Amino acid sequence: MRCAFFRNWSFYFLAGILLVPAPASLFGQKMAKAEEPEEVGLTSIGNSYFPNPGKLPLLQIHNPGFESPALNAGTVRVSGFEPALDTAAPEGGRIARAAAGGKTASLTHSVKSAELLAGSRPYLLSLWLKSTEAESGTVTCTTDEVYFGRHTPLQIPSTGGEWKRVGFFFRTAPGTTELRILLRRKAAGPLLEIDDIRLRPASEAEFSKAWTGWRSNYPERDLSPRPDDGKNLANFVSKLKHPVLKDKPLLVMGIGSSYTNMLGNGERLVQWIREKFPDAPPIIYRKHVGSAVNFDFTRGWMRQHVLGQQPDLVILYSGGTATDLGQLLSDFRAHSSADVIVASLHFRERDGEISDATVNAPEWDEIAAVARQFHCEWVDSRREWAAYLKQHQQPIEWLLKDAVHQNDHGALVINENIVRHIVENPNPNVPAAATERLLFPNMPKHPQKPESVISSGDWKSGPGIREFAQSVILQKAGDAVKVKFQGNRLDLIGRYAETGGSAKIFIDGKPADPQTGSFLTTLILPDPENHKPERGLAADRAPHLILLGKNVVPQQWAIQMTSDTGDYKLIGSVTGEDGTGNNGADFTSDSGQITVPTALWRRRLEKDGTHSNRTGDVFRWEVQPAVLETINFRGTSGTVFSIPIVDQLSNDWHTLTVKSDGSGPIEILGFKAHEPLVKYRRQ
Repeated sequence: MRCAFFRNWSFYFLAGILLVPAPASLFGQKMAKAEEPEEVGLTSIGNSYFPNPGKLPLLQIHNPGFESPALNAGTVRVSGFEPALDTAAPEGGRIARAAAGGKTASLTHSVKSAELLAGSRPYLLSLWLKSTEAESGTVTCTTDEVYFGRHTPLQIPSTGGEWKRVGFFFRTAPGTTELRILLRRKAAGPLLEIDDIRLRPASEAEFSKAWTGWRSNYPERDLSPRPDDGKNLANFVSKLKHPVLKDKPLLVMGIGSSYTNMLGNGERLVQWIREKFPDAPPIIYRKHVGSAVNFDFTRGWMRQHVLGQQPDLVILYSGGTATDLGQLLSDFRAHSSADVIVASLHFRERDGEISDATVNAPEWDEIAAVARQFHCEWVDSRREWAAYLKQHQQPIEWLLKDAVHQNDHGALVINENIVRHIVENPNPNVPAAATERLLFPNMPKHPQKPESVISSGDWKSGPGIREFAQSVILQKAGDAVKVKFQGNRLDLIGRYAETGGSAKIFIDGKPADPQTGSFLTTLILPDPENHKPERGLAADRAPHLILLGKNVVPQQWAIQMTSDTGDYKLIGSVTGEDGTGNNGADFTSDSGQITVPTALWRRRLEKDGTHSNRTGDVFRWEVQPAVLETINFRGTSGTVFSIPIVDQLSNDWHTLTVKSDGSGPIEILGFKAHEPLVKYRRQ
């Protein structure tokens, strides 16, 4: 039920200028250079090949050692490189050489490989390199699961004019289906020679070692847990320590402004969890950001985008007012059981200096009070940033790359201020079971919360796993398992069988139906052809939230601008044209399904008062059902799975029934109920 899309696997390697065209929709949004992180990719240098732990498979690269002098004869394409003989090269033969002072040098190699996995795993690109100056590169992942965090900068080092084995470690973005790696020698640059290119998956231990080497460039810090650390993260920590499925990734989402973007792609978070919780499931980090976006418009993303992703933890690193944060949290906390971290922003040049007045700015104490009111983990990063600068007797600029954005060092400090809170606290403010609970057959009755799992019909017991002492196997049509729970979402944990059957879902006594009123929405995306502003992204001049009304029908929706002064029409793939409006006023569609609030249409006017959007601009999203009508239990025998079967119900008591259709055995281990902290009952 997560709103994500997948494509067929493909892989491309490029060194130099990108030469392989692709539709604009395939590429991740990229902010202005000042708003992008600097050194996220990790570089290691040695005198020999990198050991291959576990004999991880190499991805095939044609003519990787340039032994064939016809460099453009196969899938290799070069520009600015020539084949050369170098008996002193490590391989003692042919190499690719870009002469000093020449034009921009590029080497392009394309590989399609089924071995490329769907992202969020480390890779190692290694090669023999001889250089005298540092150059730069980029890893770009093609994925439909994230819109930011697809680009990982690489640093091509100077090897002092000697042959060195250089390794570039990087982690692919979630859902990666295509990988493009760019290594570039600038025009009129020095001699650059390359030999024996290799690419393979890297182990987590290798990646950790490379990351530790990068981290050693900066001062060590005492990140020992403090008494209040983790008091509002019991739910997330419980998933790290006691996962229902050890191989099912946990999802962490970073939401905010370019400051969030500058924190990187979750590298420090993943390293922290690997160190402190070695048995934790894999971690996927996704971020969504906008230039200078504050809590007001972040609220739109949280409802429109984040809910549909069903995250386990959300990190908010942005600015705004306490009132706007309160609106954001009151809504999100009513619809999601995910833990939330809120961190105060770092110092910028406009703050002038570290002083009592700037460190203890009252607006941040107001924001902290709201975060705590909604049981979010508050990170007082601003004060900790100031303390770090004082400790090292450095000015604010030491941790900045420009007037406002943190540099790599500054991002590290902020990330560590955040991740040190991810610890187990013996006295949490909200116990994990208050928001998410495992329910299973024959579970002991709780006096205050009489949730239950009851089987009926011709069923039998099966083997359990961990917290689930046994499973229930439904054998005939009509056999059923009925769950009574409190909350707005229920996940099923089951076991596949090659002869497994299907089951129908009933909610509060009625067959599950996409029209039941429980829906999730996808992010509102501008078409690639939309008008491009002089500065920033088209996505920053767009509606950030739509609200669902009555008689909702799952379908794809589009807002199409019909003038240069904010007029538009709304079109549904099922409903058809559904009314016209103007982005200067709230609009409800003719059918009553969609409301477009003007307050959440960001930057609809430029500073000079002209409208940002142009005739023909289109913004698209989808309304998807948040319930499953049936579940198929046919798959690889013995494989345990977990799947959300209903979401976005009223946060109340419900009864859900899973009833076999008799097509094969149905094996159920248990369920997980999600109960958001803020009570919400649909009117």
